[in-house]
Amino acid sequence: MTKIFLDDFGVFLGRKRNRFVVKKGEEKHEFLADDVESIICTSKAVALSVSALSLAVDRNIQVIFATYSGRPYAVLMPTVMTGSVRARREQFLAYMDERGFILAKSFVKGKIKNQANLLKLIAKNRKQRDPSLAYFLYRSGRLIDEVYERVEDEEGSNIDDKRLDLMNLEAEAARIYWRAIARILPEGLKFNGRETRGARDPFNAMLNFGYQAVLFPEVWKAVCYAGLDPYAGFLHADRPGKPSLVLDLMEEFRQQVVDRSLISLFSKNVIKPEDVLAVGVEAEEGRVLSKRVVQSMLDALLSRLDRAIMFGGRRGSLKSFIYSQSRNVVRFLLRASSRYEPFILGW
Repeated sequence: MTKIFLDDFGVFLGRKRNRFVVKKGEEKHEFLADDVESIICTSKAVALSVSALSLAVDRNIQVIFATYSGRPYAVLMPTVMTGSVRARREQFLAYMDERGFILAKSFVKGKIKNQANLLKLIAKNRKQRDPSLAYFLYRSGRLIDEVYERVEDEEGSNIDDKRLDLMNLEAEAARIYWRAIARILPEGLKFNGRETRGARDPFNAMLNFGYQAVLFPEVWKAVCYAGLDPYAGFLHADRPGKPSLVLDLMEEFRQQVVDRSLISLFSKNVIKPEDVLAVGVEAEEGRVLSKRVVQSMLDALLSRLDRAIMFGGRRGSLKSFIYSQSRNVVRFLLRASSRYEPFILGW
């Protein structure tokens, strides 16, 4: 499947029967609608025809409008969605009973365990080249495992009573994780820890773009197609305009989709620290990341999403498990399943 990425000045997205046509000057590319999975627009200087948008809606193709940094500000999807109304009713009711707490706890467990396993995997791969670094990474992973056990021991029946405890444990694991990640990144990145919205340093800007422009739309689509309300989450607190459930489910996939892909780009020297940030004309356009780096990131992230993996006794693409996890949330909310297992990959 193809993702159409529109991020340049003067690009036009049109339609020719059952094809999307992307034009810029004399350059033209056509994409069969059945082969297109989503359309991502990050430039304000892109023109789109209503006919092209209509084709996207007809074929259930998600259209995402985002800033150059990757932060989505609008998503176009069909008004007719799958899933039952009952799932949403139970989603709202679950906030007030033990199901909300169990889901929030599971999202944290998935995130923390994936952090630990990714560090141990990197340690295993570096054991011969740099034993001392490998030991540090493995030990960091084990420390996160200890935090995971403390999350496992948490008990409760209402998420409002336990959210702060879960978030504190998540933050403790994050400090260990990002301190370890900083040790394996090139010094030229000057990565001193995780920063979210508005970050201008190279690696945080890359992380934000990956989470927001690639992972967020995929999880948003999965949540909506499962019949759930993207704004009614459990771990992330309610706030007007905040897609809390999407952010909840993203936690299980950040490390295995985005972090692992970006670390690999540097370890394989696909990207060099000095090439990450936009300069000159690109910076004047408002870009944070250079166009070449964005393209390298997209190639890596989309390839990672399509990578076949094993989870829960089933083989499928990593992306397919985003959708199956959303359906598993529904099954748990409807009490068709007695438990919810977070997405966790081994090492």
